[in-house]
Amino acid sequence: MKPPPFAYCRPHSLDEALEFLAEHGDEARPLAGGQSLVPMLNHRLARPTVLVDIGAIGDLQRMDRNESGWRIGATVTQRRVERESTEGCDLLRLAMPFIGHRQIRARGTVGGSIAHADPAAELPAVALTLDATMVAAGLDGQREIPAAEFFAGPYMNSLEEGEILSHVTFPTVPPTTRCSFREFARRKGDFAVAGVAATVDFEDGSVTAASLTAFAVGSNPVRLTGAEAAVAGRHLDEAALIDSAEAAAAEIEPWDDIHGSPQYRRQLVAALLRRALQEVAP
Repeated sequence: MKPPPFAYCRPHSLDEALEFLAEHGDEARPLAGGQSLVPMLNHRLARPTVLVDIGAIGDLQRMDRNESGWRIGATVTQRRVERESTEGCDLLRLAMPFIGHRQIRARGTVGGSIAHADPAAELPAVALTLDATMVAAGLDGQREIPAAEFFAGPYMNSLEEGEILSHVTFPTVPPTTRCSFREFARRKGDFAVAGVAATVDFEDGSVTAASLTAFAVGSNPVRLTGAEAAVAGRHLDEAALIDSAEAAAAEIEPWDDIHGSPQYRRQLVAALLRRALQEVAP
């Protein structure tokens, strides 16, 4: 299928892109890597009359580390993150190979995936687990949005009309933090049926802090606060693994589709979380 007709512009500065968006209002959509938007155009799931290609804006291609963590511009490709060092942010590196296929990651962008807010996408789960900060740019300036407030439902985010996701800051974690990323898909490169992201800190073998997230089980990635509480202050022995897996299965509300029933997804999340915690256990 071919997309419906649209006007195309390719600004070379963020201000120029914001002006285009302001001029055309809700008839305009920003275009980054196009790995989600273009298929939606082809299937008439989106019908913007103007596409604002932000791929030539240099500031959105920046990727560097500062005192807050890794600042990754919206149009940095997933393949670039996969290939370059992201020292102190191992969870981001671990998640990258699960995103589609290498050809997809070569075009798909970090900001595009997060702004698209696909419930089965890996990067929103990583952002939520690490308490990342999304920075939205508009004509009135920039504002920071915590990951916990950014995802507003399936394929929905909290960006306001005329705003662009400028960059994402992924906090770095101490060297003592252990990370794991697990997902189940029918085939390699398919969308996840269920997945889990985990970062865990230890002291003398006991858990001092845990950040656990499930994704592809509902409208947004969800922090597994019950499972986090189940392992807090404990060694990751068999009893702790059982308690955390049971807590995770109980606190999610999975949807029902052709890929799996709610009960099936609960069992998947429990099994994936158990494996993730086994992997990080000292």
